[in-house]
Amino acid sequence: MNDAYPARGYAWFVVVLLTIAYAISLLDRWIISLLVEPIKAHYGVSDTQMGLLMGPVFAILYVGLGLPLGWLADRYDRRRLIAAAMTFWCAMTVFCGLARSFGQLTLARLGVGVGEAGLAPAANSLIADYFPRAAQSRAISFFNMGVSTGLGFAYLVGGLIVGWMHTRPAVELPLVGELATWQAIFVLAGIPGLIIAAVIATIREPVRRDRITNNGRQPTLRDCLRYVFARRRAYFPLMIGMGTSPLIGYAWNWLPTMFTRTWGWSVSDLAAVYGWILVIFGPLGALSGGWIATALYRRGRTDAPYIAVIIALSSMVVVSTLLPLMPSAEWAALLLVPATWAGAMSTAAGASSVVFLASGEFRGQVVAIYLATMSAIGLVLGPSLVGWMNDTWFPEPTGIRYSLALTALTAGGVLTAYLITGRRHYALAVADFEAMHTGTQA
Repeated sequence: MNDAYPARGYAWFVVVLLTIAYAISLLDRWIISLLVEPIKAHYGVSDTQMGLLMGPVFAILYVGLGLPLGWLADRYDRRRLIAAAMTFWCAMTVFCGLARSFGQLTLARLGVGVGEAGLAPAANSLIADYFPRAAQSRAISFFNMGVSTGLGFAYLVGGLIVGWMHTRPAVELPLVGELATWQAIFVLAGIPGLIIAAVIATIREPVRRDRITNNGRQPTLRDCLRYVFARRRAYFPLMIGMGTSPLIGYAWNWLPTMFTRTWGWSVSDLAAVYGWILVIFGPLGALSGGWIATALYRRGRTDAPYIAVIIALSSMVVVSTLLPLMPSAEWAALLLVPATWAGAMSTAAGASSVVFLASGEFRGQVVAIYLATMSAIGLVLGPSLVGWMNDTWFPEPTGIRYSLALTALTAGGVLTAYLITGRRHYALAVADFEAMHTGTQA
């Protein structure tokens, strides 16, 4: 490859900017988990309806549009795609706060999913073209810090405002008028991303690298699917097994409600504790995934990021099963530390594993397929399964703890076991991939 990589300082500036965008996307996606009770009271809806709003309603278009947007990322200007997607989801977050009915809130939540579907495929593809292969795991792991950072700020900022709600049930916003405080939270959460989107539109589009087709023909979706299917023994366990992380993660939309119903903690109490855990230990977990993968790769392990995924998900299942069953809120909060570390590590290492094996011309689409698969599992099953168990199997207020534990143990355990079966095939597939690109990895 004769085209030089962008200057390292500028490349990291882009990664930091995209990480901020990712953090904002998680803030806008998860802030609703702190507002379950006020939304239920405002619209008179059930746990099942809230579970659907937090999970499947967001997931329908987030999953469904991921591949088309990944296709666009593989063909057109990725920075402008990210900027447009971010502008749209932030606007929809604002509209969540302006909704006058549960139906309007549902439509706005669908819109958030549409916009957020465009970020990760294009961003992962962009980052991979900014860095040589040996540095990709670190850069992608840093980008995935945005997940825990965004969640952390959702809890910290949201928790403060939720506490404020008890003293001010309604607020007056310029140009908007009077809103319930929970509605104002959505409006305020959506505004910062509009500024970041404008900055992202100005970054440089790098040269696309690691392409396997050189006949001048634009690869089609069929080519991409054929590429993935040819490596199905590596990709299928990875993509499906990684569903463990969002399954448990999105089931934890119910975490504030569990702490309230089981141990009497207020949302503000949990937000203050969990927010700092996410902000501190989430980035450490994400970076540790990159460190482990980089160290193993330099020792000749072609399955380096996959090993990090196995370690992280196995730990996550065990800790997430035990956490809801703890005898006190303090013990449960303590287990949030390893759970957060493992969850962030799995997210970072999983993305690195997918990108590591993806050819340059398919990278956005392969990431989109990966995200669609794992998100469909996590978003559809996680929050809604817990909500359904709450209403049917464990209707008593404290029964939510058993719903969360059972979800992590059964569904998470099965998916992780399937993930482990793909490690050897992944190592072989990466070795073949690198053999085709000898001389281009500097």
